[in-house]
Amino acid sequence: MATKAYGALTPYAVKELASFIHGTGAKRSILLLGPPGIGKSVLVREIAQEIARDQGRVFLEYKRQHIAGIDLEQVFANPERYFVYVDLRLTEAEPVDLMGRPVTVTIRDRKQIVYHPPQWAVLLAELPGVLFLDELTNIQRPDVLAAAYKLIQDRAAGFTGFSPGVQVISAGNRPEDSSIANLLPAPLLNRVYRIEVEPPTVNQWVRWVSTQYDRCDEKVFAYLYRFPDDFCRVPEEGETLEGYPTPRSYTFLANDLVAAVEAGLKPSIIRTLCIAALGSEVGERLFAFWQNPVPGFTEFLDNPSLFQELNLDQRYIAVVVIGQGLAETVFKLAASVPEEQEIPAARVLIEPNLRASVQLLDIIGAENKEYLALLWFILSNRLHAPWNDALYLELCAQSQNVKDSYASVGNLLR
Repeated sequence: MATKAYGALTPYAVKELASFIHGTGAKRSILLLGPPGIGKSVLVREIAQEIARDQGRVFLEYKRQHIAGIDLEQVFANPERYFVYVDLRLTEAEPVDLMGRPVTVTIRDRKQIVYHPPQWAVLLAELPGVLFLDELTNIQRPDVLAAAYKLIQDRAAGFTGFSPGVQVISAGNRPEDSSIANLLPAPLLNRVYRIEVEPPTVNQWVRWVSTQYDRCDEKVFAYLYRFPDDFCRVPEEGETLEGYPTPRSYTFLANDLVAAVEAGLKPSIIRTLCIAALGSEVGERLFAFWQNPVPGFTEFLDNPSLFQELNLDQRYIAVVVIGQGLAETVFKLAASVPEEQEIPAARVLIEPNLRASVQLLDIIGAENKEYLALLWFILSNRLHAPWNDALYLELCAQSQNVKDSYASVGNLLR
């Protein structure tokens, strides 16, 4: 399992620090280091998006040699309106991709070599933005590595310098995370802010996935609440032919399991899918957990004591099912009223619809207060103001047991 580096920052703290550095005049380059699959690439893109939003600019992502749906003539004519994000995977690059292509021109009968810069470099020469150099420590070619160093140190692609509003952010794995990861020259490290990134927590990951994707298999979330140590387990050997669990692999699986069920895949195929994503040990355990049958939300409402009859794994799944059911109940009520709704009015609307749920929540809280913390986390990821506040206040008003439980698990609700 990958070790946590001393001084490593959470993804949120990295965003905060990177935004501060971008706001300084120097905009010094940043190097993010951490295990594979923890979301470094996604993090950099979100940093660029937030900076663009804070500056009131249109976010442009340069990808696959173009910016889809954007008239570049308009971009170059109005550079003050835009913020460009360029993502280069260095292990797939040639030196000409980073420095420009040499071409021959004739001036006063003398043939000369000049460099035509890549289009992304021309954009960065005119617009503010972020240049992201991914997999910096995994480059095996010295010529590509030298070109990448120039981008970081000189803020230029060949002879094309970047605008003062551009920041260069690179990312890579540590040698203990990957057998192909290389150490970097000391002079280069002395010219960048080197930041270690720690994996997100399960709660942070669930919150992010819930906002990014319309459908995810909730049982994957329940499994990670039950077995949080299985969230990120990078192999110690550095090389492997087997999958292993990371935030990235759980993101893939949580999405694909929904489609697999809809496609009617047999359990044996779904088991293989789990192992392919997470490796044999964790994949087998998640599949066994995933297969645990639990009653539906209405069955729990009709007979709350069913919760007490479940085993430990089933209870975690049941909490997710109940959270989904409560959220759906509130969704339906919210759809029947105008969007502009105050908390008191929302409480009046949901109050009679919660009476059947309170007895169930009393039983859940009596078994383990942490179940209610998990339940509220699920609800808070799905509901928005004023309905999340109205639901919380009304549940606490209708049940002293629920109120006491939430008061005692305040840290878990953060």
